[in-house]
Amino acid sequence: MSQADSSSWAPNLSPDELWNERSYFTGVLIGAVAYGVHCTLFFIALQLLLARKRSHWKDYIWIAYMVVLFSVSSVANGTRFKFTQASWIDNRNYPGGPGAYLVEQTTSVDLTCNIAYIINGWLQDALIIYRFWVIYGRSFVALAGPLIVFLAEIVLSLWLVVGLTGGEILRLTVLSKLFTSYFAISIGLNILLTLAIVFELMMARRNIGRLVNGSAQYVSVAAMLVESAALYAICGILFLVPWGLQDPVQQLVLPTLGQVESIAPVLIIMRVAQGRAWSADTETRLTTSTVHFVPHADTVELSSMPSKGASTTIFGSSTWTRRESDEEATVKL
Repeated sequence: MSQADSSSWAPNLSPDELWNERSYFTGVLIGAVAYGVHCTLFFIALQLLLARKRSHWKDYIWIAYMVVLFSVSSVANGTRFKFTQASWIDNRNYPGGPGAYLVEQTTSVDLTCNIAYIINGWLQDALIIYRFWVIYGRSFVALAGPLIVFLAEIVLSLWLVVGLTGGEILRLTVLSKLFTSYFAISIGLNILLTLAIVFELMMARRNIGRLVNGSAQYVSVAAMLVESAALYAICGILFLVPWGLQDPVQQLVLPTLGQVESIAPVLIIMRVAQGRAWSADTETRLTTSTVHFVPHADTVELSSMPSKGASTTIFGSSTWTRRESDEEATVKL
């Protein structure tokens, strides 16, 4: 084995350039772990949905949604691996190394990866907006703001796709700003919705948490984190800050963020499949007390009480009747 100085094998790159390449490569590996988590949760949630009785069209919508989400996420993960292979192996002699290739080349594989993650973002945001609407009592007034922002996100992301497929001048002058705007709107929307959902669930916890047994599954800390898709909001903040600072640390987070776009919705769907998700009538059901009556009539003689005649009290399943002499009073419940 050669005893030559290993430092001579290092590429002729600055420390910043090396850190940029290392962060990208490490981020891809971390993202692969996140994809494994997503894959595991997908099959668990799918099994839960298939095992329960499906009596409503929404049950099939949840299954179709998860399958599409997992399929798109798998395409994004696979094409990211393929582009990484092209950068480090297939084109290892590219001028400037893999780092330069990543910045300067936009191949069909890279474009497919970006489009897949954008579609994943749409699916994730649509679900969190839907859950926000449900938790806020299906209020269309509350829905208006998030829906407008979501439509703006879609328009901006389509413009971003055009930028990715456009010419060199468009890419260099506009692409970075488009990415920044897209991430800011998408992640910002999720952060605001997360805070709004957590606030609503905390108010519900304050109202019913100490009064009703069994409410913990709806208003516990874990329930709030899952229902609000807090995982994506937290991961989004960890990415957005270094992205805005142009710090390579963002490359450690970006691949994972792409998978968390799928993990957060699957966690919500798992709660739906288990019957633990908050619905529009959950608070009403938990705070409404129901009186159950004996299904058959019981007659009690009240002969010891002074009256003008025989007095009888009858309890039925839905009617309380008291007869006294010729008078009769009935109360419906």
